[in-house]
Amino acid sequence: MQSLQANTFVIAAQGTNPARELREAAQEIRDEIQREIQQAQAERASSRAQGPTPPAHPAPAGTNVFVSPVDGQPRVLVEGSGYPWAPSNDIPPQAVEMTMGFLFTLVAIVIGLPIARAFARRMDRKAVAPQVPAEVTAQLGQLAQAVDAIALEVERISEGQRFTTRLLSEQRDAARHALPTGSDR
Repeated sequence: MQSLQANTFVIAAQGTNPARELREAAQEIRDEIQREIQQAQAERASSRAQGPTPPAHPAPAGTNVFVSPVDGQPRVLVEGSGYPWAPSNDIPPQAVEMTMGFLFTLVAIVIGLPIARAFARRMDRKAVAPQVPAEVTAQLGQLAQAVDAIALEVERISEGQRFTTRLLSEQRDAARHALPTGSDR
């Protein structure tokens, strides 16, 4: 890679036909990338055929070491070592169940909360006294006046009855005093 950067600098310094030289430099870069890819694929194929290979250098402190099956063979994988590792798609069933339970709970809350609030508001609205029509209010007013008039008449009748009862009792008392008793004879 460093030789390509040096070649690019030399081309820019010479100043001759920059478009052609630029195409040539781009082709050189493509060729070198292609060689590196082929070399990496060859190394990967040879490492699969030979089995697990230890890392070229020891893992630095603080890196995680994984043991995972790749292509059916157990391999030791060091995080950050550049070792080609494809994580497996094996998810524990408990994790799937927990995730599904969480998602169902979240959906129930998102959908159920507004429904519960609307139901509670509807119940509160029903607790308010209903409006009485004007016709019924007028009839109730007339009925109240009639009951008041009847109450006054009943009060007058009872007052007259008390007066009559008092007069009769006074006359009886006067008649008792006026009649001679058996000892006066």
